[in-house]
Amino acid sequence: MGEFQGFDPARVRELAVHLDQVAGSMAPMHRRLNQILQAAAADVAPQSVSTSPELDPVLSTLQLPGGVPLPLPQVSAPTDFPVELLPPSMSAGALAAGPMPGSLDPFLRQTAADIRARCDRLEQVVRAAPSTAALDAGNLLNALVDLDATPKPDAGEEAVAKWWAGLTPAQREQYLYLKPEVLETLKGLPPDVLQQARQLAYFKVVPYKTSSQESAGSTKLTIGIFELGEGFAFRTEQMNDGTYRVTMIDNGQAGVKVKGEGLSLSAGVKFEYGDTWVFKNKAEADKLQDDIREAFLLRMQEKTPDMNPMGFASLRLAEVLERLPEPKLKISTVGVETQTEIGSAPTTLGIKFSSNVSTINSTINERRPSVTESRDFIVEGTVTRGKGVKADTGMVLNGTIQVVRDKNNPDPDTNITAVRVIRTVEGKLNGSFGGEIDGKVLGASGSYKTGQTRAQVVTVNVPIGAAPEEQAAAREWTRTPPVAALANPGVPAGPPAPDADLFTRLAHRRGQVSAVSYEGNASELKVGGKVTIEGIPFGFEATAGNKEDHVVGQQYLGAPDPETGERTFVLIK
Repeated sequence: MGEFQGFDPARVRELAVHLDQVAGSMAPMHRRLNQILQAAAADVAPQSVSTSPELDPVLSTLQLPGGVPLPLPQVSAPTDFPVELLPPSMSAGALAAGPMPGSLDPFLRQTAADIRARCDRLEQVVRAAPSTAALDAGNLLNALVDLDATPKPDAGEEAVAKWWAGLTPAQREQYLYLKPEVLETLKGLPPDVLQQARQLAYFKVVPYKTSSQESAGSTKLTIGIFELGEGFAFRTEQMNDGTYRVTMIDNGQAGVKVKGEGLSLSAGVKFEYGDTWVFKNKAEADKLQDDIREAFLLRMQEKTPDMNPMGFASLRLAEVLERLPEPKLKISTVGVETQTEIGSAPTTLGIKFSSNVSTINSTINERRPSVTESRDFIVEGTVTRGKGVKADTGMVLNGTIQVVRDKNNPDPDTNITAVRVIRTVEGKLNGSFGGEIDGKVLGASGSYKTGQTRAQVVTVNVPIGAAPEEQAAAREWTRTPPVAALANPGVPAGPPAPDADLFTRLAHRRGQVSAVSYEGNASELKVGGKVTIEGIPFGFEATAGNKEDHVVGQQYLGAPDPETGERTFVLIK
């Protein structure tokens, strides 16, 4: 990690705080000054009350008795302000255009916000730069760039070279340290810059959550062997890049379930739709989270006629959604699920298999919107012991394959920007208690489950450039059988074989790999009832759950050793 010599961004932030405090006192102070000058104008008319340039904004609204304006001097420039840091709207002319309380207050506040934004960028560069980097704080402070203003991967070499040549050294540092994974896909950069970008890209990983909290609920109706259900979930996640994501999910399912002596079989199809809002920090997330939570509850009410009299919930939902910004992620999923349970109390063995296909539309980077095709396969095994009070342990293995495409490019043969493999291994240990009253006609059941979870998520992300050979290698890789993702995510730690295919070599040279461990807890309350009419059982079941988790270990795969080609994991503290 780099550092600034003789420069402390935290002290600069204090200046922003002082400017905000001063801004709050400017309006009452200048209101009183305006009153004094108004009174003085009546006494000294028709002479000017003052010829001071500093008082020009205050005097610009004063008038002599009878509506005659006071003669005012022209202000050439404000003094004692870091004008090189100010937006154009806060120029001398803009300041002199109105009374001081109406112009200086936002001037100070915008300056404070600008200082904070520049300090945020400085700290990002510090965290991303190598420890040997010599950083010029003064130049970086003046060189706040739009990180999304890089050329597109298919831009010509001449255009890329011209863009890079037009940047200052401080601007280049920001792109190099904060967007190396984008630079390494561009043609036209100097060879040494491209090489450095590729090395730095090893230390960039796909964003992952550092903590999350989810509340969920579902209902299920059983008619004979047929089951129909729908559910909802509300999830908040803090990401490793400091952003917050709030997600609202609707899901539904339909299937069959057959239960016999010592054996239970079920199979079904499920659908899920999710909207995710992304916020830069917790304050922004908190500001709109109440609206998102209200929309979540109203959407649940809308699905239940008794809770939506005269369409009130629907009308209210439309009002709340109108206040919200557009979601940054839209996810739709369709999948199949089978589940088998063998045995009877006190010991039951269970296994569940799921296969899902998802489409994820992202506008997190508005200049580079993407669509991700995702396939995942989940196998969950459980062992349950006990009757009224039960203990169960289980293991969940999840393998996911994703292909990320540039939505600005409709050509499927040239628009792949990344391929990704994610492996999740989760262990569960739960305790539950409950009971069941099962008569010939009526029945009721209820249970409460709580326990601990442990999970490790390994993500391998391989950026794909615009070169035809890289695009072809990525397309070929997507056609391979995905079963291997369940067992091995293909971490490119060792050097590839001499005859390795291009994709394997790309994964080794530039693959971004993270291994993140989580601990958490989960709870679930389930109640149900059934009635048998003319031999056909009708059942209803409602479930409410909550789960939380947080990071307990983070690692990334470092760059290849220049001699051996080996890549080793580096601990993130």
